[in-house]
Amino acid sequence: MKNKFSQVMQDFSRAVIVPVKFMAVMGLFLAVSVILQLEFMPNVLQTFGGLIKTMMDSMLNNLALIFCVGISASLAKKKKVEAALISLIGFLFFLAANNAWLTLTNQLAEPGEMGLFGTGQAVVLGFQVVDMNVFLGMLVGCIVAFIHNRFSDKEFVDFLSIYGGSRFSFMILIPVILVTAIGMSYIWPVVNSWISSLSGFILTTGLLGIFIYSFGNRFLIPTGLHHLLWMPFCFTALGGTAEIGGKVYNGAANIFYAEMANAGSITHLDPSLRFATFGFVKIFGSIAVSLALIHCAKKHRKEEVKGMILPSMFVASVAGITEPLDFSFLFASPLLWFVHSLLTAVSEMLLWGLGARTYMLYGLIDTVVSNSVFSPSVTKFYLVIIVGLIMTVIWYFVFVLLINKLNIKTPGREDDLVEEAVLANIPSGEFVPDANNDFDLVVTGLGGKENIENISNCFTRLRVTVKDETLVDATKLEKISQQKGVVLNGTNVQVIIGMGVQVFKDDICEKLGINES
Repeated sequence: MKNKFSQVMQDFSRAVIVPVKFMAVMGLFLAVSVILQLEFMPNVLQTFGGLIKTMMDSMLNNLALIFCVGISASLAKKKKVEAALISLIGFLFFLAANNAWLTLTNQLAEPGEMGLFGTGQAVVLGFQVVDMNVFLGMLVGCIVAFIHNRFSDKEFVDFLSIYGGSRFSFMILIPVILVTAIGMSYIWPVVNSWISSLSGFILTTGLLGIFIYSFGNRFLIPTGLHHLLWMPFCFTALGGTAEIGGKVYNGAANIFYAEMANAGSITHLDPSLRFATFGFVKIFGSIAVSLALIHCAKKHRKEEVKGMILPSMFVASVAGITEPLDFSFLFASPLLWFVHSLLTAVSEMLLWGLGARTYMLYGLIDTVVSNSVFSPSVTKFYLVIIVGLIMTVIWYFVFVLLINKLNIKTPGREDDLVEEAVLANIPSGEFVPDANNDFDLVVTGLGGKENIENISNCFTRLRVTVKDETLVDATKLEKISQQKGVVLNGTNVQVIIGMGVQVFKDDICEKLGINES
């Protein structure tokens, strides 16, 4: 039961991150559009910027639909295209049914001076419905995926054949969506009050709340469940609600994007921003950790460690992808990871306490571009630089002290004699990094092709569900030329690849004959 629950959470975490990946691109273009619309820009650039902003707004204002399609397609084990189409239709069905029920039972709220803000309802794609925001997309997406995986293989014969397969799962979905739409008319107002209370607890606990949130967000990375912590705070009402430019936005990231689009009228940033500053550790913490790992490596292995660590540091600090660096020391010492998480929490708590109001969700590029649309007096970006430099020094010396004092076997500090003995007992051919051999290592390491149930990926990890966990051979997986770590959790296997994981996964799927569509 525990492994089953863990697998479900892993699958959901992986599915949620699919649409979030595209949010980063949207935020980047939104920032560029705002810069192009500055008063000193030529008219042609201002017009072009306005067009880009309008395009990005269409995505920002329809995140529920985007999450619905993304989650359903990601969770679908087969016929992903049909699952995505069904989720789109199911989403529209929910809106129509919920609106019809609210109208029938006289539950439609009357707009006030601020429209429907504060009524618990909103207009989505022309329908006035209960305001579930991104949660609606998650709910419908999960329902569609569940029904699709259970019934899309059911086929009929003769004149009933047209109702088989994905059409059959679609038929089952219709009454389920109807019942769900009616039920949410009564359930969601109660859930909404719970969400407000939980969000209020984090907000009202001040710096302690920030510390707990920041620590958990970093500490949970090895499990892959950190997405379940930060994503709701950044993209749902759990992170806060704000009315900007006549429209209501939920979640720290969504609110900030809306503030970017209305930068000219913003004099201070919404307090929800405290949930979108975890890029600090990606920029400054990654640099400090990397320098410490290089410093502590044995002299004759420093160049080797530099070659491994510096690219990971660059990716982490510039693009915000920290896992290749994280897994270079996490398995060597869980204590280092715990301290790393503590320093992350202290940093974010300190930043907020000093008054910094800087958006830092990803890496250096995203941070600089996104905050450049606001005056330094609004973001207080200079505080980030000051605190960043100080914390980088502290981070560096804490890591160096712990590594040397406790003789932690970080990269470049492993026992040379042991390593040579291992190499002497194993044919050298097995240790030659050969991309052509990775396929065999993946398949044999996972217990054979027949033992592989599902293959997917997130930002940096190859995620595999196997049928029999006892057949998994971690030693073979650790020989994959591109791997940076292996995580085993029951039937769930994760191989840390890095930013090239998408290409790696596609290549494996192609050779296995797995068709994701």
